[in-house]
Amino acid sequence: GVAIMKFMGDHPLRGQSEQFVICTFLKDSVLSCECLIVLCCSDSCQKGWRLLYILTAFYRCSEVLKPFLLKFLRDVCRSPEVLFHGIAKACEQNLRKTFQFGGRSVYPSSMELKAIMAGRSSKRQLFLFPGGIERHLKIKTCSVALDVIEELCYEMALQRLEAMDEYTIFIVINRGTLY
Repeated sequence: GVAIMKFMGDHPLRGQSEQFVICTFLKDSVLSCECLIVLCCSDSCQKGWRLLYILTAFYRCSEVLKPFLLKFLRDVCRSPEVLFHGIAKACEQNLRKTFQFGGRSVYPSSMELKAIMAGRSSKRQLFLFPGGIERHLKIKTCSVALDVIEELCYEMALQRLEAMDEYTIFIVINRGTLY
């Protein structure tokens, strides 16, 4: 409870960074999305939605809560007049990905957390093709390798599933070493 209140600005951080509070919250909690039933002050409501965005990337909610949470998120994102309809759609997408592929296991870096808190939920990532061809794609909090392969195949006009199965992704770090 206190960690949520610190993150949302309803309780003083006392020298702790937002990243520290979030990582502590994610590590020490046996939480799911049920934990985010919080009354929000007007200043902290936006932070509450952004916290839900992070939580839906890490945790599945219970099967009992799932239909109600998905309905709530769908209702909010279908109402353009509602202030947080955009982030509600992103939370819904995160939750669906988490149920499909499992939640993230790597905590957000300070840079990613700052971007999320500033309302930026994606970054442009460079992908290299053979022959030195470069492509930039938007990567979101819950993007998985399959999303990247599908997007790159779409750009190459390869839309058959069999064609997509022939591609994989390598990570280039340490000056060209493949992992």
